[in-house]
Amino acid sequence: MDLLAVVALCIAPARSDWLPGTATFYGGADGSGTMGGACGYGNLYDQGYGINNAALSTPLFNDGASCGQCYLIICDYSKAPDWCKLGKAITVTGTNYCPPNYDLPYGGWCNATRPHFDMSQPAWENIGIYNAGIIPILYQQVKCWRYGGVRFTINGFNYFELVLVTNMAGSGSIASMSVKGSCTGWIQMTRNWGANWQCLAGLAGQALSFNVTSTGGQTIVFDDAQTEEIMGNILLQLLAVVALCIAPARSDWLPGTATFYGGADGSGTMGGACGYGNLYDQRYGINNAALSTPLFNDGASCGQCYLIICDYGKAPDWCKLGKAITVTGTNYGGWCNATRPYFDMSQPAWENIGIYSAGIVPILYQQVKCWRYGGVRFTINGFNYFELVLVTSMAGSGSIVSMSVKGSCTGWIQMTRNWGANWQCLAGLAGQALSFNVTSTGGQTIVFDDAVPAGWSFGQTFSTYHQFDY
Repeated sequence: MDLLAVVALCIAPARSDWLPGTATFYGGADGSGTMGGACGYGNLYDQGYGINNAALSTPLFNDGASCGQCYLIICDYSKAPDWCKLGKAITVTGTNYCPPNYDLPYGGWCNATRPHFDMSQPAWENIGIYNAGIIPILYQQVKCWRYGGVRFTINGFNYFELVLVTNMAGSGSIASMSVKGSCTGWIQMTRNWGANWQCLAGLAGQALSFNVTSTGGQTIVFDDAQTEEIMGNILLQLLAVVALCIAPARSDWLPGTATFYGGADGSGTMGGACGYGNLYDQRYGINNAALSTPLFNDGASCGQCYLIICDYGKAPDWCKLGKAITVTGTNYGGWCNATRPYFDMSQPAWENIGIYSAGIVPILYQQVKCWRYGGVRFTINGFNYFELVLVTSMAGSGSIVSMSVKGSCTGWIQMTRNWGANWQCLAGLAGQALSFNVTSTGGQTIVFDDAVPAGWSFGQTFSTYHQFDY
């Protein structure tokens, strides 16, 4: 019998910097209704932000200080398995403000204390099922990547300069800013609204330089950023390499490469060197990958989960900007370089982040916690005095560091890895109820008492009520 237990849902990514929140959507199926907004960006395509955007609730918006910041968002599958798209993630930019609605109880979803993202519908539908309307999420702020350099749009009149700063990578937002004309010293600017900064000075006709400090703490001086022909709405794009920050904010992102295999439907990825067989039956699904030698680690990484994004800074023509995918290691890519961190992903998973015709893309990845539906499962194979146990549907770290077995008539017997996710022992356990002591690579130990009832037969699979958290 397949025992489905709520306790089996291990849902949080491995890093402690993931935070809980909620998300809705607005702006229509094409996202056109999200243009403009309280950050002042206007047409989000023209300003380099595109459709993957969100209006932020009060604590996130922070009076406009968060305009331009980027957030990696996943649906919290443990809280809403019927409404989340498992393994999917999206990066959005904060471009608008979602105010409280005090006609609703407690101010509605965007109340003054709730971390809430009102996302563009196309972005939201990457992670949620349309009919849900609202979903629980986990999010973290990440570095932004932009194509080209920082841009300054000069508005105002006479002795009032209003400067809109857009297309900013890195932390995406500004902590402080000053301006210097060719005939003045540095003049401190203040935030007017959103991403607009102001000063009261007569700078018409002068070349302008800007001293900008990001909320991430980086300061760049843009010398003579603006020509002397200042008129309303003059736009200058600074093609400065220093302005193009392309790595996510967390230091635990690692560089690698990714290709794909298995056909458009991913059917060719079934089976593999971990021994899982049909990946749908074993609850791994189509978001899987064959791992290169250093990642596969002689099978010790079977079942581990990796969050992967295409490195847009290295391949802007081949990456899908802002997209991410979580895959499970289910196979060995023996054809991959012995030293390269390399993922040969199922084609459907790979096409979430890369353009098909590229074939191979540079990536950034991090290991994350796995989530599985139901408890850990044990499939008993072998014959006579040889037991070969396949362990599947494991959440948390997803993989095993050590394992032992105990029959109803024996003590604990240490098992060893045979291949992939298969563990073996040489003992006559036929007919006995079996218990397993399993320690994950994350360091958690669970004893599965009488996981296999007496009278079992080789080839049978047994589900449990227990699951790993790490």
